[in-house]
Amino acid sequence: MPKPEQFPWHGHTVALVGSAESLLRSDFGPAIDSHDIVLRINQGAFAALTPENTGLRTDYVLLTLTGGTNRAKVSFLWRARRAARAGVVLMSHKGRRIFRLDMSKFFLSYPPSWQDALIETLGHRPSTGAMAVDLLTRTIASPEHLDLYGFDFFRTPDIAHGRNRVVAHDPQAEEHYILGRIAPEHFHASPEAP
Repeated sequence: MPKPEQFPWHGHTVALVGSAESLLRSDFGPAIDSHDIVLRINQGAFAALTPENTGLRTDYVLLTLTGGTNRAKVSFLWRARRAARAGVVLMSHKGRRIFRLDMSKFFLSYPPSWQDALIETLGHRPSTGAMAVDLLTRTIASPEHLDLYGFDFFRTPDIAHGRNRVVAHDPQAEEHYILGRIAPEHFHASPEAP
């Protein structure tokens, strides 16, 4: 099991940026970019970034590779690696194999046992955002160092592709879980999120 200090953000301030479209109505960009490390989730790292709303930096992309062909997974991984200044973190343990090769040998990864514990807590398959909050709250030196932006719990579509597919996630359970792990002053709700 990895130790918290093994993760590169352990002693730093971190902005975890979700991909809710409501982020585009915010003025969070400068605050996001002021953090030591900026992490973005999945295709949110591929969206058009602006200095005033989303911020411009992406140090790590937290990536889930479930579904799709091996070729699609390679393409997704390649795009994420290009978007991230420092690296990619593989999230869901499903889909980490590409052409029978376990990609977690080459990238930072969210431990499967942590994902299993989160599934037990939530009672359903967690979103990458919920897994990211779990990963960061386990590995960051102080909860005061973590700020969340761009999370509205599926109330608005994804900024990268305009869809709002909840799949097997439970938005209410995830909202309850995440807001229970993050101090209110560190959760930055986008304006006008329904």
